[in-house]
Amino acid sequence: MKKIFQYLILLLSICLYSCSTDNDLDPTLKNPHTGIFNLDFEARADNYPSHPKNWGSWGDGYRFSLDSLEKYSGKLSLKVEKPGNRNDNFGAFSNSLPIEVFAGKNLEFKGWIKTKEVKNGYAGLWFRVDGEKGTLGFDNMSARGLKGDNNWTQVSIKMDISSNATYIVFGGIFPGEGTVWFDRFELFINGEKYIDPEPKTSLSKEEMAVLKQYIYPLRTFEPDGGDTKDLKVLDNLIANSSVVALGEVTHGSSEIFKMKNRIIQYLAVNNGFDIFSIEAAMPESYKLNDYTVRGEGDPKKLIAGMYFWTWRTEEVLNMVEWMRRFNQPKQRIAFTGFDMQAYDGALNELSGAFKEREDVINKIADLKKILDDIKQRQQSSSSGYATVSYIERDYLDSLFEFLKKNIEISAFQAAEKNWLLQNIVVIQQCLQNYQSNTIPWRDKCMADNLMWIKEHNPGSKIVTWAHNGHIMKTDQMMGYHLAKMLGDDHVTFGFTFSEGSYTAAGNKGLTSYPAVKAYPGTLEFFLEQLNEPIFILDIKKIISDNHKDTKWLKERLPYRRVGALGGQASEFGIRKVVDDFDYLIYIKKSNRF
Repeated sequence: MKKIFQYLILLLSICLYSCSTDNDLDPTLKNPHTGIFNLDFEARADNYPSHPKNWGSWGDGYRFSLDSLEKYSGKLSLKVEKPGNRNDNFGAFSNSLPIEVFAGKNLEFKGWIKTKEVKNGYAGLWFRVDGEKGTLGFDNMSARGLKGDNNWTQVSIKMDISSNATYIVFGGIFPGEGTVWFDRFELFINGEKYIDPEPKTSLSKEEMAVLKQYIYPLRTFEPDGGDTKDLKVLDNLIANSSVVALGEVTHGSSEIFKMKNRIIQYLAVNNGFDIFSIEAAMPESYKLNDYTVRGEGDPKKLIAGMYFWTWRTEEVLNMVEWMRRFNQPKQRIAFTGFDMQAYDGALNELSGAFKEREDVINKIADLKKILDDIKQRQQSSSSGYATVSYIERDYLDSLFEFLKKNIEISAFQAAEKNWLLQNIVVIQQCLQNYQSNTIPWRDKCMADNLMWIKEHNPGSKIVTWAHNGHIMKTDQMMGYHLAKMLGDDHVTFGFTFSEGSYTAAGNKGLTSYPAVKAYPGTLEFFLEQLNEPIFILDIKKIISDNHKDTKWLKERLPYRRVGALGGQASEFGIRKVVDDFDYLIYIKKSNRF
């Protein structure tokens, strides 16, 4: 079951919602408690009624649905089906738990499972605990899962949760063929049943009045070159920080991209921010300077050279065109990137530098051949990662040492040497990503790359562009590492919205997907009640003031988390927004590109 473990390591946290249950089998549940976890699968997802609210699911060829006919308790169970050969794949669903409640405790996770004709695998629960340096505990019941035909059977996982835990995820797993039903999950802390708190669905007049004291309305999200008095509040919010991170709750919201462009322009003109860095391949992003600084090349082709559809938009192009104008007659802002999911651009940088050295070019060609082969193995692997033999590893090490030595003894200027050495780092980061393909690894690398940019540009100020999930200061994401390294020299602005649409990849392809409208209990629903279409929420001041009527905002509550995929069963994750960001920019409505 090693591959199942590897698969589960890839996952981000999935989030929590409210539910209500009733039960005809257990008299203790006649008046059930309503909590945020939906442990009985009684609450349906807002945009996918056949899917349980707040549970994330995955598995090629596996079908997930709520079943009202076969259940252990309440009105619904979660049914997972896999007809035919599972092709070394598996189905699973998950939720995450609050660290502050469960860390340092003994936890028991119980659930009821029924199986029908399960073969070539099993059905069970799974549980994983992560820390800063990796996985601290894992159990997927691989040696004791249910097979064949079983009536409703209770199974459990027990685990001591380390006080150093940073992330806890749990759920059900089905690596096999047949049909499985899951129902009535329960959690016990040190032997006592955990009762999750009632979700908050409305604000009092006092809470609403106090919340209004912590918002700064904005004139527009359009980078229209007009009045920027509304943005002067950024001078105080950012203060002396030299790294400002701008997030995005989806990769496909036009208003958010425009708002970020407007903020970047303001920071460059008024606050001396002279480096822009985006969540895109590092060497390929640097090529945009050919246009933004010197006017060389086609900006559309250069943007396309950053690979992902997320940047090939009019909104990004308009920002690039503004940078070109702003950099005349002299450079005032550089275009950079910090991602490491590709190696082609880095190889091109090395080849260009050593184009007169046939021996070096031959070694670079050897390196590319090995990397291409590893990449192909990774893409065709059902586990999502590639194995690298000892022979390959030794040869790769010798190639990297050869290239480093030739860079160090070359006649290149110090800045060019540093840049070429950094491109080798990017290749090594990408190579490791093919072998492990974990989100924490990528985020650590992106943080390291951004720090490289900062350290090699002393005195500069950097504004970054990435997804909310990367800039947040928790869960070992990029923002987490930057917060540890930079402290108050780094501030984060998350983004969110209440309704509308967004561009994403998904079951309909790359197109527009409707957003789930913010519903009672979500952060966006509360923010919408303020009747301000665009504003900044000052989370830092909320924390420092510690007003009694903002206590609700410091608790876990649902807020939107989407990304590059649309049409998912869950768009909201239950988290502490006050832990994730310093500020949150709210825009009432999102529209696709």
